[in-house]
Amino acid sequence: MHLYPVHGVYTAAWVAADFPPLTSIALAPHMINDHRGREYLAALRGLRAGRSAPRTPPAWAPFRDGAACAVCSAPFVWESTCRSSAQEVCARHHCRACGRVVCGACSAHEVCLPDFGIVEPVRVCDACAWTL
Repeated sequence: MHLYPVHGVYTAAWVAADFPPLTSIALAPHMINDHRGREYLAALRGLRAGRSAPRTPPAWAPFRDGAACAVCSAPFVWESTCRSSAQEVCARHHCRACGRVVCGACSAHEVCLPDFGIVEPVRVCDACAWTL
């Protein structure tokens, strides 16, 4: 079984053990921690919560559509001589409650969203944090 998050909610898929892409796996540094018993159990709990959730999480707005924060309207630019699209993407976050693209300052809150099947605290924007 392969467990993976989609918009903050765990999803599972059955994959055959002889599936060609899985016959040779290159380990990334985070994979060891992700596959410990504690993390695996948390993912299974998240999967169960996601499958029994009364609502589906909102679709995330594409980063390319968000030139400015949806909460404070601050543009996603770096005021330095080293501007790059990679840096601009790092300054953007998705609110897990509404799916809008927001800046780090406007998404400092973390809450559980049980209606969406999200049982661990996740990033939400200020607007959603005050209404949840």
